[in-house]
Amino acid sequence: MKHTKSLIAITIMAILATTVTIVSCKKDNLNTLYQKGYTIQQAADIRQIEDPQAYMLDFKKKLSESKDCEAFGLNDAAWHLACLANLDFCNINVQLDDFQFDTVEMKVNVSDGIILLDDLRSAYQQMCTKIRQFQKVFNHCDQNLYYINVSISADGNAKIALMTSFNTSSKDLEHHQWYFSNLGAVLTACDEYFSDNSTYVWNGLAATELQRILNIYEHHEYQIPVHGGYQMVYFPTRNHTFDFTNTSPDPYGSPFYEDSRVFRMKGSNYANYCLEDIEMCYCLDSYLGLGYDYMNDYLYTNEHPVCWSVNDTTIIHLNNLKTHYHRLYVEYGNPISINPPGPFN
Repeated sequence: MKHTKSLIAITIMAILATTVTIVSCKKDNLNTLYQKGYTIQQAADIRQIEDPQAYMLDFKKKLSESKDCEAFGLNDAAWHLACLANLDFCNINVQLDDFQFDTVEMKVNVSDGIILLDDLRSAYQQMCTKIRQFQKVFNHCDQNLYYINVSISADGNAKIALMTSFNTSSKDLEHHQWYFSNLGAVLTACDEYFSDNSTYVWNGLAATELQRILNIYEHHEYQIPVHGGYQMVYFPTRNHTFDFTNTSPDPYGSPFYEDSRVFRMKGSNYANYCLEDIEMCYCLDSYLGLGYDYMNDYLYTNEHPVCWSVNDTTIIHLNNLKTHYHRLYVEYGNPISINPPGPFN
């Protein structure tokens, strides 16, 4: 995260170094304006603005409601547009592991290096439309607009620089498997069990389907025809619960908060989170791996997972933030062959 912190610091320095300049004017042509002695007056240094957010909210209201005729230099106009866009579209408090950099362009009405308030209003409306259009075609996991900057040239050509963060969870399965032998085996299982037409809500179908599949996945090992005259039963041995509090983060990266091996998302926006197919695949591979690795690390003779449970849980923190996560509960047992069969066969 050093790169991210440095980037934030540079961004703050750039903002602090910016000054806001505004001039009052009438709706005359600019030549008349200059002849009347109007000049661009320097306003307060941005470092002296006590509450930058309140300042930009007031400016946004002014931009949408004011009938005053004001004008801005190119740098000041670009700075205001960038701040408004970051306020309306961006968030740097997100989990990420990669960035993409893009630029979109638009035309702004510029006269002699000056942009009138009405034209700045139109420019921001145009910019919002272009940003939303960009977001629709950008397709990555957990994509998020991280930072926006704007530059305007004297000919009115404005460039909107977009820095987008995302997570490469779709690549995690390519890097490592916890249970399956290779990526092909994971995808084969996912094709069999998960449907593109299903909505896997984390505390609904995602939990129940994972539980169902975990319980049937290796049951075939003991589906032995009873024609040989014997039955098989489990004798309980032990149990274990897995969640983010007692499992190490995935060193290869996971699609979940802080690289959790079990589903975990933090924040009110995730109350109704739906897992994508690739995330369900990750869970299947990770959960099976957790269950079997624990058994192998603490070896009992002739032991096997018997019962898998996936429970949904929410923690409410002191700051009213919520963490939503799964708790994976596994019961283990010794498979015992009974011969002759008992009374229930």
